Amino acid sequence: MWRIPSIIGLVAIFCQSIGEAAIQTGRLRVAKSVTLDNGQVIDWVYKDSQGLVASPPPFLPGGSGPMRSVFNETTIGPKGTVPILRSSTKNARVKRPPLTSTSVGPRITERQYSGQHWYVSTAETTDNLGGSAFLSMFKAFVAEDDDFSLLQTAVIRGIPNFGIQTVEAGWINYPDQKQSPHLFTFFNTNNYRTIGDYLAGWNTEVKGWVQVDRQYFPGIELAPLSVVGGDQHELHVRYLLHNASWWLGVNGRWAGYYPANLFTTNGNSAEATLETKSDRINWYGEIFQAESAETTTDMGSGHYAADGYGRAAYMHNITYTDMGGNDQNYDGSQGTQVDDPQRYSIDAHFLDNGSWGSYFFLGGPGAGGQIGS
Repeated sequence: MWRIPSIIGLVAIFCQSIGEAAIQTGRLRVAKSVTLDNGQVIDWVYKDSQGLVASPPPFLPGGSGPMRSVFNETTIGPKGTVPILRSSTKNARVKRPPLTSTSVGPRITERQYSGQHWYVSTAETTDNLGGSAFLSMFKAFVAEDDDFSLLQTAVIRGIPNFGIQTVEAGWINYPDQKQSPHLFTFFNTNNYRTIGDYLAGWNTEVKGWVQVDRQYFPGIELAPLSVVGGDQHELHVRYLLHNASWWLGVNGRWAGYYPANLFTTNGNSAEATLETKSDRINWYGEIFQAESAETTTDMGSGHYAADGYGRAAYMHNITYTDMGGNDQNYDGSQGTQVDDPQRYSIDAHFLDNGSWGSYFFLGGPGAGGQIGS
C-alpha cells in the first residue's frame, strides 16, 4: 500500500474554476504541425490555449516502461506546446459498459451479431478516487477495420434514475482509429447515450480532454509490444481524482485530465456525480464487432487465460485509491463477466500475496478458435 497526499492515479481532479476555464476555451493555437512516420498528424498547440490548465499531482503516478518515443528533433514541438492528435476516425463507436454482476456464458443469443460488444470483465464496488494497474500489450487480431479489441479500466459513478458516468483508458487495436495498438482515453457523462463535445467521446475526437504532457497523448502508438513466447511489455495506467480533475497517468507521467465538472449535468448535483468520486471500478477486455457473423477478433494475445504468462494477456498489481488517498488491492468482489467462454476466458487471482498483488490473465481467439484469423 502507498499513500498519496490526496491524489493518486492516472487521472486527477482540479479546482472547479480551473475546470470551467478549460471547458470554456476557444480555438486552440497551433505552433507547429508534423506528420509522424506512422502517418499520424500531430498539432503542437500552446498548452495555455486550452484555458487555465490545472497543475498535476505533486508526485509521479508510478510505473515506467521502455516505450519508444514517437518524436525526434524534427517532429518535437517548441517549448510551451503539447501534442494533440489530429482526428482521423471514420466511425466513432459508442462504447457500452459491462454488466455489474457475475455472468458466465453468452448473453447474446441472436444469430445476427453486428454491433455487439463482448467482455471478459471484473469489477469492485467501493467509493474511490481512481486506480491503477499494469496491462500487457499485444497487437490483437481484428477481423474487420471497424472492429476493436482492447484492455482497459473504467472508473465509474452510478447515478440513480440516470445511469452511469465513466473515465476510461487502456490500449486498443482499432484500425478505424489507427492501424497499430495505441493508448486511448474515453469519457462518458450521459450513460453512453451519444458522443459529442463535453458529453462523451474518444481521445481528442471531441472536446473535453486537456493535454498536459509532451510525450504521452491519447492516440499515441504503443511500442514495443509483447511477443508470444518472448519479451513481455506493459502499459501502466492510473486514474486519479485530484483537485477537481480526473488525471490520467501513463508509464510514470501525467498525460492530461478531464475536468471533473464535465460530469455535473442533467440537473444532478456535484455530490451525486463523478465530479466528486467514483463508486465502482472495472478492469476488463472488450471486443466490438461490426460483422454479422460471430467474430473471430482476438482478445489480448488471442491465447486463452489458462495459457498463462508469456502467452496470454494479463493485468497485474491492480489497485483502487480509497477516499483517504491510499492505494488498496483490488478484490474483484463485484464478480466476473465472461460473455462467451467458448471464445474468451479469465483466470483471476485477487488479493494474492505475491509480487503481482491482485492480477488476472484473460483473452481468447474468437470464433473458430484460430489465433490471428
